[in-house]
Amino acid sequence: MSVQLFESTRYFDLQDCEAVELGAVANITTGCQYPQFEWADEDLQPFPLIEKIIGGNIMLGEPRFMRISERDKRKFGFRHGDIIFIHNSSPVQLGKCVLFDLPEFVLHTKYLRMVANEHLSGKFLLLMLNKLRSEGRFRSIAKQRGHVSYMTIDDLKKLKIPVPTIEEQKQLLKTFENPLHLSAI
Repeated sequence: MSVQLFESTRYFDLQDCEAVELGAVANITTGCQYPQFEWADEDLQPFPLIEKIIGGNIMLGEPRFMRISERDKRKFGFRHGDIIFIHNSSPVQLGKCVLFDLPEFVLHTKYLRMVANEHLSGKFLLLMLNKLRSEGRFRSIAKQRGHVSYMTIDDLKKLKIPVPTIEEQKQLLKTFENPLHLSAI
C-alpha cells in the first residue's frame, strides 16, 4: 500500500488568464459631493469621513455635518469589502487603494469606490490593482493639473486585468496572505 506524501497542487499563470477591462468586472463610482460643514445645525447630520489612507490603514478625520437623505446614505456609505481608491492626488499617492473593513458607518466623499462583481473577489481585485500600480500602469493613463495627478473613471475602466476562476483566485490569495505582497506575481 502506497501513501501519497504530497497533495498535488495545480499552479496557474496569470498570463494564461483572459484579460478583461476593469469596467466589466467592477463598479467604479465617485463620492457624495454635498456641502460639508464643520458645525452642527438642526437639519445637519454628523458623518465620519476618511481623512487619508496610510499604508493599508484608513485614517478617519473629525466628523463633518451634512444634509443628506436616508436613500443617499445607503448610496454613499462604504460597505465592508469595498475598495477605496486614490484617483486624484500627488503622483506618489496615485493609485493607492485599500479594502474598507471598518465597523462604523463612513460616508464616501473624495475617493473612488470600487465594488467587484460576481466574477471577482474584492481581495483579488485589490491584488490586481496593486499589481497595476507597481507596473506603472496608472501613471501611464494619469493626467496632470499643476502638481496633482488624476485619473478619470472612464480611463480606469479601460485598463485590463487577468480574471482567473473564483477557485484560482482563492488559491492565489492563499499564497499571498497579505494582498499587498506582489513579489511573486
